[in-house]
Amino acid sequence: MKRGQFITLLCLSIYITGTAYGQQQNTYRHMFRAYEDNDLFNVVGGITDRGYTNGTRFDYFYINNKPSRFLLNRIMPKAGDSSVNTYGFSVMQVMITPKNILRRIPLRNDFPYSGALFATHSLLSTNSIKKYSWQSECMLGVLGPPSLARQTQESVHHLVGYFKPNGWDYQLKTDLLLNMSVAGEKQLAHIYKAVELIGGAQAFAGTALNGLSAWSTLRFGKMEPYFNGYLSRYSTPNGRRSRQQIYFIVRPSVELTLSNAFIGGGIFNRRNRIIPAPDPNYDEAANADMVRERVVAQCEYGMVVSSGRVGISYTLTSMTPMVKGTGNQETSNISFYLAW
Repeated sequence: MKRGQFITLLCLSIYITGTAYGQQQNTYRHMFRAYEDNDLFNVVGGITDRGYTNGTRFDYFYINNKPSRFLLNRIMPKAGDSSVNTYGFSVMQVMITPKNILRRIPLRNDFPYSGALFATHSLLSTNSIKKYSWQSECMLGVLGPPSLARQTQESVHHLVGYFKPNGWDYQLKTDLLLNMSVAGEKQLAHIYKAVELIGGAQAFAGTALNGLSAWSTLRFGKMEPYFNGYLSRYSTPNGRRSRQQIYFIVRPSVELTLSNAFIGGGIFNRRNRIIPAPDPNYDEAANADMVRERVVAQCEYGMVVSSGRVGISYTLTSMTPMVKGTGNQETSNISFYLAW
């Protein structure tokens, strides 16, 4: 079965399952998300297994409109008195590999072998009346061998019979990941409930990433309003005339990254990185040091299907090179949502 047919059937099964899943609540306050980034799911661009090759994430979201006693929650920005505040906890593993994973000694001007494991705490505060939101996130984790990225990739490749990645001896060293980010979004235009245009910007700082990003989001189809809350984008409780959603997303963005520990190494062990020796079988350009592109443009597009408490999304992201000379990259994401 082709990947495109598989994704279509998966969306259809979620739609049917959600329709048949009865329950008595008229408001959902909790949601679980399972999230997978991988070019294995690409319907265009093929399987490249280079650069940002995999990201696995699990999230628990919950709505709490009462004042929180937790200090971090109290200082995170809110979207006014009428806001819907969705808090979240997550754990994520990320892995990055060079273009050629068969080489025992990676080329110096390519992506490094890099793994990270971290947890996050987030708050998404949306205002359905004024049509804007604030999203804050705090990250704490580790870069390098303790992330178990090497073991994960080697095990998965062995399981599916794919090539073994041979250069993990050169992965980035162990380091601390501690980051904060704040993002804001505002509705720019809409056509009834069928089309929405939203603008957004984000700032992020810490030992993992430092920089800025900006984007616009176009949503169209049969959907709940974007600023009604995060859970409503992927689920619809009882009491609605229709509990099904199916809509499409297009989100172009540009990112300025001043530092990126996932590619350049962390702040404490950056100088201790193992630099591959020059390979006499490659020309001088291949032996040169890696040059990271500070400005990256990308476009994410895909669809969301949900019925009742169950939802699924599929998106494909095309981006310009993060490392000079490595070419554009396509990465897909499949996420599963369950609300209660």
